Amino acid sequence: MKKIGILIISAIVVFGMIPALASAESHENGMNSHLRPWGHFNYTSGNVQGKFVSFKINNNGEIQNFEIKNNTVFKSITYENETFGKVRVRGANLFYFGIGTNMNWSHINPNMKAMWRFVHAHDGPAAALHVVIYGKDTVKLNIADGENITHISNHTIRIGGKIRGIIAFSGSASVNGNTVSIKLGAKFIKIGNHTYHGGSLVFVRTGAWHMPKRVAERIIHAIGEGKVAGEITVGKHVDFENYTYGFHANVGTMKHNYVSIDVDSENHEGKVVLININKTDMQYDSSHHLTVKIDGKEIKETNDEDVLAGGTQGKYTVVDNGDYLTVLVYMPHFSEHSIDVESQPNNVPAEIMGNPMYMGAIIAIIVVAIVIVVALKKKR
Repeated sequence: MKKIGILIISAIVVFGMIPALASAESHENGMNSHLRPWGHFNYTSGNVQGKFVSFKINNNGEIQNFEIKNNTVFKSITYENETFGKVRVRGANLFYFGIGTNMNWSHINPNMKAMWRFVHAHDGPAAALHVVIYGKDTVKLNIADGENITHISNHTIRIGGKIRGIIAFSGSASVNGNTVSIKLGAKFIKIGNHTYHGGSLVFVRTGAWHMPKRVAERIIHAIGEGKVAGEITVGKHVDFENYTYGFHANVGTMKHNYVSIDVDSENHEGKVVLININKTDMQYDSSHHLTVKIDGKEIKETNDEDVLAGGTQGKYTVVDNGDYLTVLVYMPHFSEHSIDVESQPNNVPAEIMGNPMYMGAIIAIIVVAIVIVVALKKKR
C-alpha cells in the first residue's frame, strides 16, 4: 500500500505539471500575435502528424517510424524500463510525461522513488527530439535503412544519409548494427529544488544549417558537451528548439530592424543561445551591422570559438547562414533575461558627429582636400 500511495502521489505531481511545463516549453507562449511557428502537430490516438515531423507514440513514450519530410530516421525508439504516462500537444510541440512502474529507483531525495520520463518533440526544420530521464534507464534507437552512423565521440553520434543530424547525450553509448543504446542516469540532474540521478539525449537535424562547416562542427561539439541551451529562429515564422531541458525562450518584441527575446532556464550554468534572424525581415544587408544587448547592456562582439568557450562575461558573434544570420550569444548565468538584437546602418555614429573635437578634425580634412583640388587646377 505504501508503494501504491507513493506511485499515486508521484503521478499526481507529474501530470499536474503538464499544463505549466507545456506552456513554458512552447515557443508560442508570449509571442506577438502576428508571429507564427513553422509547424503544427495533429495528434490522434498515438498518431502524430506535422509539417516536418511525423511518428507514432504510445503510453510508454516509445516512438515508431520517426520521419522528417517523409524520410524515416528512426524505425523505433524504445526503453529498458516501463513507464505509464500521458501525451499533450500544443501547437508545434508534443510532450510525453511518464512515471516508472518500478518503484525501486535510487535518488538522492529519499521521498521520490519513481523514475520519470519526459519526451519533447518539435515540428520544425531542425526536428529536435528530446528524451529526459530522472532515474536510470537505457534508450535504444533503431536507425532506419538508408541512414548510417558516420561518427561517434564521447557525447555525440552523427547520422548521415538522406537526413543529416546528431544525437547528443549525457550518458554512455554503444552501437550494434543499426541500433544505438544509450545508458542514462550516471550523472545528477536537478528538478526544482531536488537532485536526482538522470540524463538526457537530443536529436537535431543539422542538414538545415547553411553556416560555414568549421562553425557548424564547433556548434555540434558544443551541443554534445551541453554548452548550447537552444536555438530560436525569428522572422515571419518563429521556431524554438530546446537542446537543454529546462531552457525556455520566446519572442517578446519584433519590429522592423529589432527583436527582443526573453529567455530563462532551470539550470543556472552559463550557456550559448543560437538566434537565427531572417535578413530581409530585419532589414539587414552588407551596409548594416548588429548590436546585441543582455538586459539592456551592450555586450562585446568576438568570434565563435570565444563564444563557445564560455566565461564570466556576456559576448556574441554573428555567422552568415544563407538567408539568415545566426547570432551566437553567450549567457554567463541563467535566470530570467532579455536578449536584444538590432540591425543598424554603418553610418558615422551620432556621438562622433556631435563631438566638437571630431567635427573639427573632419572640417580640417575637408579644407585640406579643397586646397589640394584648387592647387591642382591652378597647375593645369
